[in-house]
Amino acid sequence: MGISTHRFTAEEDGTMHTHHTRPQRTPRRALAAAALAITITLTPAAAQASPHAADPGPAATVLPPAATAEPSPCPPLHRLRQRDFGDSADLDNVHQPLRPGTEITLQAVANDGGALLPHVVVITATDLVKQIDGVWTRVLWQQDWRDGTAVESALILQAQDKRGNVWQLGEYPELVENELPAGAPGAWIAGVAGARAGVVVPGDPDRDEPPYLRAEAPGIGLLRCGYVVDTAADEVCAPTICYDDVLIVEEFSPLLAPPVRRAYAPGIGLIAAAQANSDGETLFLSGRRGLTIAERLAADWEAVQLEDRAYETSEVYADTSPMRFHAGDGDAEAVRQLMADRLRL
Repeated sequence: MGISTHRFTAEEDGTMHTHHTRPQRTPRRALAAAALAITITLTPAAAQASPHAADPGPAATVLPPAATAEPSPCPPLHRLRQRDFGDSADLDNVHQPLRPGTEITLQAVANDGGALLPHVVVITATDLVKQIDGVWTRVLWQQDWRDGTAVESALILQAQDKRGNVWQLGEYPELVENELPAGAPGAWIAGVAGARAGVVVPGDPDRDEPPYLRAEAPGIGLLRCGYVVDTAADEVCAPTICYDDVLIVEEFSPLLAPPVRRAYAPGIGLIAAAQANSDGETLFLSGRRGLTIAERLAADWEAVQLEDRAYETSEVYADTSPMRFHAGDGDAEAVRQLMADRLRL
């Protein structure tokens, strides 16, 4: 993979130095408008229930009637080998296309009745890459907002192999309390302390495949498994739109319940993540956009600041190599130069 040798720094040796820079406060994001119409198709039209039946909520199309997987250990879908990865930081799987500078917003809706909830998740594909266990990963910055306040800020490290499988090779989920960092006890890095990477989105999904490893980190009691529920589900509906040909993958853990079903629309990516219980919630895609140069700079800067704290507080993160800049679109060079200029201040 042709990774740029430019790093965010003002030094000639390419080392990042952000330790003495005060992190910028992330502006609060407004929740989706409460007037958002909840026009959910609960089942395929040919089999709709009586209008007098109880409303099972908007997750019904993401959670079709189907047996969940047996809660047992799950082997890797494929062996993780460096030679199986080419331009691994380019996430262009048809069910998970995340070009640098893409931002997606997910709005929570109650499974019981479909009311909007004050919970929003924002995921940004940054211009940064990081090498984990010999594989270059794309750095995703994820923010978790509740009641208009950030409660978690995370670095998620994903890569795509030559078969099109999207892997997750690590995560640094920093908790936020009273607008201040509060550590990341859930951090894990593949190849460190027995942690293993797993497949998030299969490149060639097959519903006949047995459950496979999604992620494992024995040091923090993490074991996630996945299996394909449907490869081309129709009438999978969010509050204002329905999708066809949807890939549905269930994520479960022999150590933790309930499972979560994730729905991916071709050419769009993640459209829903539903907790498989009536009193839970479903996160529906409410926005997907490309960021401006200034917004990309802000997201990259937040990710660098987050990594800086990770080096100081996380033992599993401490020995990883620094993030580097790698994005090939027209705005990327402008973002890189602006970042370099900021670090010289």
